[in-house]
Amino acid sequence: MPHPFTSQRKIMPNSSSAMKPAASDQARELYSRLLVCDMTSPFCAPADQRLKDAFVSRLIDEGFTFVSFTLVADNSDTIGAIQAIAAYRKFFLDQSDLCLLVNTVDDIHRARNERKLAVGFHFQGSVPVGRDLSMVEVFYKLGIRHMLLAYNQKNFVADGCHELGEGGLSRFGRTLITEMNRVGMLVDVAHAGYRSCMEAIEYSDRPVICSHGNIWNIHQHPRCYRDDQIKAVAASGGVFGLTGLSIFTGDDDASPSKFAEQIDYIAQLVGPEHVGLGLDYIVDLPAITADAAAHADKLPPEGGYTRSDMKQVELDAMPEVVDALLSKGYSDSDIGLVMGENWLRVMKQVWKAPM
Repeated sequence: MPHPFTSQRKIMPNSSSAMKPAASDQARELYSRLLVCDMTSPFCAPADQRLKDAFVSRLIDEGFTFVSFTLVADNSDTIGAIQAIAAYRKFFLDQSDLCLLVNTVDDIHRARNERKLAVGFHFQGSVPVGRDLSMVEVFYKLGIRHMLLAYNQKNFVADGCHELGEGGLSRFGRTLITEMNRVGMLVDVAHAGYRSCMEAIEYSDRPVICSHGNIWNIHQHPRCYRDDQIKAVAASGGVFGLTGLSIFTGDDDASPSKFAEQIDYIAQLVGPEHVGLGLDYIVDLPAITADAAAHADKLPPEGGYTRSDMKQVELDAMPEVVDALLSKGYSDSDIGLVMGENWLRVMKQVWKAPM
């Protein structure tokens, strides 16, 4: 596999509009007290290396407490995944003055107390496991705390959301979920097809998450989820994370107010205890759209992945999201759940001490 830190080209950092409205003092004060967790940062995606190098500092500056970084997806085999873990562990360990690699929930609190970013890892797909279930425990010990079953396409575990059929969960997929439950790795149905998602939730005996997705009733895109899927995630005790990408939200402006409406939709549907952040924040959007054009098999053009006008909810917009939720009548405690406490709850329920 290519080296994960290969620079694609030279660009300027992403920035939000200087004219956007500021959050209220009340919202900013509340946000400063919140524990903020983002369950998906696709850090393995192509990007200018300078943007990646600056990203930890950006996250700290914008008040994030914990971020789970994607290390590989279904395009990587077992050896490639181990090499990626080694490279990324070094990348973050070399910044030990800024961040802390997480093994337990206590580490997240420790990082916050030390004014560092708590760093977690995940896979967007299960291909790195291969057919060897013993690798689940190995990857867990190396820091992989949640894993998608499939990334858009069919693999030997499940069907992805862009697959032509609806094959659902395979027999091997069931055994994989059993092993993930055993070691404490969160089962993640992001990017899975409808039937695979529902069968995985039914089969798992631990809470299931969707680390990053959006809402079909707001915008009809294959990466969006029907109400019954969202209800099933919640019924399992899990959390549904929302992305801020305009092609999934249907909001071409990627505004904080519209993102708050997505949060409100799920909170009204299943309660504020089951919604969180899965921003899927892309460090280098132009690099992603260029890469998507070269990988139409997993990122079909009709999905909007090559749109040059794609936008995302910016990191510095979180106080405005809080402001919008306050204006909708949400309490400080409920906003705290949404911004991070829900993720910590499900981590405490599922994660186990490294064996």
